Amino acid sequence: MLSPEGKNVQTDIWKGMMYVAGAAILWSTGGVLIKSISLNACQISFWRAMFATFTIFAIVKPKQISSDITTLFAAVAYAATLILFVVATKLTTAANAILLQYTAPIYVGLFGWLFLKERVSFSHIVTMGIGFIGMAIFFVDGLSTENHLGNLAAIFSGLGFGVFLVLLRKKSDDNPIDSVLIGNGLIMIFCASAMMFSAAQDPRGIDHTDVLYGFAISTADSVMVAFLGILQIGIPYVIFSRGIAAIPALDASLLSMLEPVLNPIWVLLFVGEIPSFNAIIGGAILLAAVAFQSYRTGQFFKSQEIKGN
Repeated sequence: MLSPEGKNVQTDIWKGMMYVAGAAILWSTGGVLIKSISLNACQISFWRAMFATFTIFAIVKPKQISSDITTLFAAVAYAATLILFVVATKLTTAANAILLQYTAPIYVGLFGWLFLKERVSFSHIVTMGIGFIGMAIFFVDGLSTENHLGNLAAIFSGLGFGVFLVLLRKKSDDNPIDSVLIGNGLIMIFCASAMMFSAAQDPRGIDHTDVLYGFAISTADSVMVAFLGILQIGIPYVIFSRGIAAIPALDASLLSMLEPVLNPIWVLLFVGEIPSFNAIIGGAILLAAVAFQSYRTGQFFKSQEIKGN
């Protein structure tokens, strides 16, 4: 029988998995909205980061924000991940963007092994392999060699996400949400600068009502970016930062692979687009791989706790 301490540890592990999975579900709502919003990538990123920042402050209520080197590097990785993903989704297909971003587990496995000394087990390697096979099948209809800039942006978004996951895991005992808050600030500063620079080139004039220094936004777009900021970024990153504190970075990245599976489900529900046979098969394979690794992780920690009692 497990000790009370063992029970708490085991509960925290499964709770961490649920947090990460919940974050992935909310993240998955982003693709359709980004495609639907008429704003450019910098404008979407700015407004989304602003709403996300307000949401996180309202939930977490931080009394102070750390600014150590790990926090700052994680913030830069976070900012790059979010901006590049919006750029990729605008320039290429949503399928290309999400698939190429989810090369992140490769970087997580490498960097986690190099810098965090986290063990990469054979089951991890098998799960990653099966997961990528599933995604390849899932998105085979949408994957193309066109829109190279969008594809490149998605690849670097995946690299940024991998670096962010590893650094966030390193900060797991020291307010990892700080990196998200600083990262959102960096997004707003960078994107606001780009928006005003672009507005200055507008022939209608920088202070035109349809320009407003680059900050003009319609009612419909404002509703969608508010959703993105609050429910697709703000709340998910709060629960994700709590979840990753309880499980290894690689497992967090594997659970996050639920995001590319669920994207087309939202498209089916809200747009009426029916997934192809390949998408259904690939999604089933990927879900099975993630479920298997989650079970393996839980069993591993359970066995370790039993040995220690």
